[in-house]
Amino acid sequence: MALLLGLALPLVLFFWAVAQAQPMQLAPRGVENAALVQEAPAASASLEAPPAVASVAPAAAPVVRRDRYNVVVLGDSLGDGTWAGLYHVLRQDKRFNVIKKSRVATGFSRQDYFDWNAEVRSIAAETRIDIAVVVMGTNDRQPIVEEGKRHALFEPGWRDIYERRVDDFTATLKATGAQIYWMELPVMKSPRFGADMAQFNAIFEARAAANNVTFVRTEGLATGADGGYTAYGPDRFGRTKLLRAEDGIHFTMPGYELLGERIANAMLADLDGGRIAAAPVLLTAPETPQEAAGKAAGYDMADRRPGRSDDWLWLGATN
Repeated sequence: MALLLGLALPLVLFFWAVAQAQPMQLAPRGVENAALVQEAPAASASLEAPPAVASVAPAAAPVVRRDRYNVVVLGDSLGDGTWAGLYHVLRQDKRFNVIKKSRVATGFSRQDYFDWNAEVRSIAAETRIDIAVVVMGTNDRQPIVEEGKRHALFEPGWRDIYERRVDDFTATLKATGAQIYWMELPVMKSPRFGADMAQFNAIFEARAAANNVTFVRTEGLATGADGGYTAYGPDRFGRTKLLRAEDGIHFTMPGYELLGERIANAMLADLDGGRIAAAPVLLTAPETPQEAAGKAAGYDMADRRPGRSDDWLWLGATN
């Protein structure tokens, strides 16, 4: 009897341990993916007076110094990619938690479809916004209807309403205590689309100056010798890469990293007068057009829907 008990006891203990163990995770999340979606909890703002710091926009208020900054990216589909590029650029700097709050097919023209003021208030209720990066405008080439009246793109009434909405959005962001970095829209492939984006940039730059926020220029990024559009060019490490997606509006990841680096340098100049240190240039052969095009095919296309304003391939009018 004692012998049987001696043999059974180890088996009982073994099955008890198995029952208490956690189920096996067959598909663990990737480390990079987990880091990309992690958000810091909301916390009260510091009561200490911020020290004087240098700023790329002298009129803008300095960033409050912290051990950890929540960098919240707001905008449309171009903002989606800019968030990814900024995350890659700042990945090694543990001071920054880069959070994606951009939404495809949104802007200021259709508040009935998506209200960015309400969205900012919702975000701020859950997450402290220390630094806000705004990438907006590529989805706003459409009329505005307000109080039953339709205003055509860029006509005086349209401009008045649009500028007021930009100001209201900026005021809502400022009320959260955020330091704002508004990104200039980059050069576009289509001359007609690019001319419209230049008009949006003029509005954004003027309102940034009026509202005392930093306007981050993108000139010289993914452009040719003449300053115009180019699909290929040096990435942030000096290697020749495909920088733009096939629609001529969005970017590949190397291109988004260029945008992210420009924004990061503006932020760091305000915080500590520093810049992002680029890694040494690797002497590798440039990709062939076929190789690079294959890599770029998956960018910015996952959320594209035929007939929607974010379906850039469908918008033949941009040519």
